[in-house]
Amino acid sequence: MKPLKHLSLILLTASLLSLPIVHAEEDNIVAVIDGKSVDNDTFDQYVTMRAQQVQHNGRISNEQRKLLLQEYINSELLYNAAIKAGVDKLSEVKAEIEMQARSAIINHGLKTHLDEKLTEAALKAAYDEAYGEGSHEYHIRHIQVKSESEVNNILAALKRGEDFKKLAGTISIDPSSSEGGDLGWMDTDMMPPPFAAIVTTLKPGEYSQIGIESRSGWHVIQLDEKRSTNPPPFETVAEQLATELQNKVVKGYIDNLRNSARIEIK
Repeated sequence: MKPLKHLSLILLTASLLSLPIVHAEEDNIVAVIDGKSVDNDTFDQYVTMRAQQVQHNGRISNEQRKLLLQEYINSELLYNAAIKAGVDKLSEVKAEIEMQARSAIINHGLKTHLDEKLTEAALKAAYDEAYGEGSHEYHIRHIQVKSESEVNNILAALKRGEDFKKLAGTISIDPSSSEGGDLGWMDTDMMPPPFAAIVTTLKPGEYSQIGIESRSGWHVIQLDEKRSTNPPPFETVAEQLATELQNKVVKGYIDNLRNSARIEIK
């Protein structure tokens, strides 16, 4: 078992030890460890990093800063002891440091790119594209049968003027037959894609002129009503849009890098 894998646990445990804080006279120095000064800026960076690691939101209290300073002192002492013992010369440690350095560079490179692309304007544009014109809900009903030939018979009956609800009640094998095939109100995201593709082309009172196949059988759909819905407030969907936009930007960035690179897999 490799000791380095337990470093974070050791640091967290050691932070609870009651070690004295060494105060220096300079206002910008928070501690002096074996003659080495630790300034406020360095310690603040450490505090920020640890807050991010534990996903802490809000202000860091004075008591928390004191504990973190003890933790920082412990980590510095452990680091100095490890260097003195020549741990940094071990091949596995060098490999781990290299991998961590690569990860840090990659993450900061991605962050720089995302900061350029994930602007407020880009987020607003994504909102307008998704919700700018609002959306629609459709009140639909259907008749479900087992075969395409049965669908053709239903379409012929509808062309003769027979009532859709009555046909659904007598022919449909779906449980909704008891309600005349009524599926209620739904938006296109709630429908199977083949349903949505047909429903959006219909006017209220119209039915599909072809059968629609699904894993459960064949269907004829009728649109009873259509209504507009207001777009959600920007604040309620901003986080979701930001995540979607971030994924899109990262994928596009990587795709561009791959397309411009010479890659050989052997």
